[in-house]
Amino acid sequence: MARILIIDDEPNIRRLFRDELEEEGHTIEQAGDGAEGLAELERANSDLVILDLRMPEMNGIEFLERVRVGRPDLPVIVCTAVRGIESEYELWASKVSSILNKPVDLDLLKKEVNKALGEGT
Repeated sequence: MARILIIDDEPNIRRLFRDELEEEGHTIEQAGDGAEGLAELERANSDLVILDLRMPEMNGIEFLERVRVGRPDLPVIVCTAVRGIESEYELWASKVSSILNKPVDLDLLKKEVNKALGEGT
C-alpha cells in the first residue's frame, strides 16, 4: 500500500480522508497548509498527495509550483471547493492526477487514489 500525504487546513476533512484511506491499508501523513506539507513530504517521501487549494501560509497552487521542481511526477489529487477556469487551468498545467469537488464523495476519492497509484481504473 502507499504512503499518502493529506494537506488541508480543515482537521475534520483530514480526519475523514485519513480514516477512509487507512481502512484501505494506506499509511497517512497530514499537514495543515502547503508549507507544512512540503516539510512533511520531504520527511515522509509520500507516494501521493491529496491537496486542498485554499489554505493559510501557502496555498495549494504555491505548493504545486514548489513540489513540481523536485518531484514532477508525484501524483496529486486536488480536493477543493474552489471552482473556476483559471484555477483549473493552473491545476492541469501542474499535471494533477484529478480534481474532486468538495464535498468529496469518499468512494470516488478511493477510486481516484487507486487510479493515481496505478492500482486500477
